Amino acid sequence: MVVIDASVVHKWFSSEGEELVTVALDLLEHHLNDKEPLLAPDFIIYELGNSWATKTKLTISQARKFLKDLEKVKINIEEVNFNLVDSAMKFSKKYGVTVYDASYAVLAKEKRCNLITADEKFVKQVNLPFVEHLSEYSA
Repeated sequence: MVVIDASVVHKWFSSEGEELVTVALDLLEHHLNDKEPLLAPDFIIYELGNSWATKTKLTISQARKFLKDLEKVKINIEEVNFNLVDSAMKFSKKYGVTVYDASYAVLAKEKRCNLITADEKFVKQVNLPFVEHLSEYSA
């Protein structure tokens, strides 16, 4: 099992001008073929929807198609709760990152697995062994 964040999932759909698309797609293929569970907090759906609607040139039809395709991937969605947010706030203060980003790392730590992210700044800032940059991923 691995935790993935929106920066990785975004590459599966909106790959134009993106780096590491092949690696992100390899991760997806590995999940689909080998059934390695992927996990993310529930707000990843909001993050991606917001990105597709406000930060890309996608039409609403394209964004809605991406959303339907995302649902088919069957990412295990972990409901955000007060304990997760509490731990994420502590992590956020300690490492100087957003609570949103911290939530992915806290979830990975709680589930005793790695977080894979394409956010190089985050990886360097927290410098934790279970937080892995997408470029380091191999199936």
